[in-house]
Amino acid sequence: MKKNIVSIIFFLFASSQIHAQNKVEKITVMGTTYTVTKAFPEEIMGDYTYEGNGGEPKVLLKKDGTGYFQPHDVAPVNIIFWIDCDENGVWRKQVGATGRYQYTLLIQYKDGGISKNYENGKYDLMGVMVLKDLGRAVIYGERYKPLK
Repeated sequence: MKKNIVSIIFFLFASSQIHAQNKVEKITVMGTTYTVTKAFPEEIMGDYTYEGNGGEPKVLLKKDGTGYFQPHDVAPVNIIFWIDCDENGVWRKQVGATGRYQYTLLIQYKDGGISKNYENGKYDLMGVMVLKDLGRAVIYGERYKPLK
């Protein structure tokens, strides 16, 4: 009898985990509607520095979906971000050569900056390449962080 009860409890727990989904939102940017979530792959979270040398400009992606983007030669601009996903919350990734792949982030600038390019509330897209063969993730081809 105990085995049956344990089996039923395990089955209920496993079923709830299988059907658990990331919360999905729809956001329209430049006439295109994206399905996005704030549940992120751990491998892309962190501090990206210019050419991986610790210098500026930087990008910071935090687990709570906030961070900053720093354009060249100016102060960082705070952002909130989401990751592109399907209707079930599964991250979309574009797979390329040698096992490399890219996620697309939808970002929203929060405190503007000195340029109209980064106005408060404006949305933009940002690609994050994961280069497992090189042991790093890359944003804009020049801001790197090591993979763990």
